[in-house]
Amino acid sequence: MTYIIREATSQDTKEISTFVSARTGKDISPLHIENRLHFMRDNPNESLYVYEEQNQILGTLGFRIRQGDGEILKFSEISVISLDETKHQQAAADKLKNYAEQLTKKHACNGMWWITGAEKHDTSRENNEPLDFHETGYRFVKRFL
Repeated sequence: MTYIIREATSQDTKEISTFVSARTGKDISPLHIENRLHFMRDNPNESLYVYEEQNQILGTLGFRIRQGDGEILKFSEISVISLDETKHQQAAADKLKNYAEQLTKKHACNGMWWITGAEKHDTSRENNEPLDFHETGYRFVKRFL
């Protein structure tokens, strides 16, 4: 299947909104997506990419660079949202993960932080951990959306 991974644009806001709302079960307005894209345009350390097949968005990749004081340590922070993991859609998630690694190397980061929506440790989470990553702890999250 032919696919493309590209940076999200303002023309994608409605489709991204629909996609993320369907995947998360929460209403995310196109205005919220547009505001987020506008913020990212002004911040060179943040980007949103989309995975498309046949002009349909099947996944998103949030990419953020985190730097410590003095820029000695530089890590990428990655989050991927893709369709339910059937065999075909898992390929989309894998392609986004590989793309995230390429972006990390391109930006000369020391490593990657992989952000996942899984909030409890179970076998499904173990099976979906990215290759060569290891768990270092948990991030506490307070959700507003």
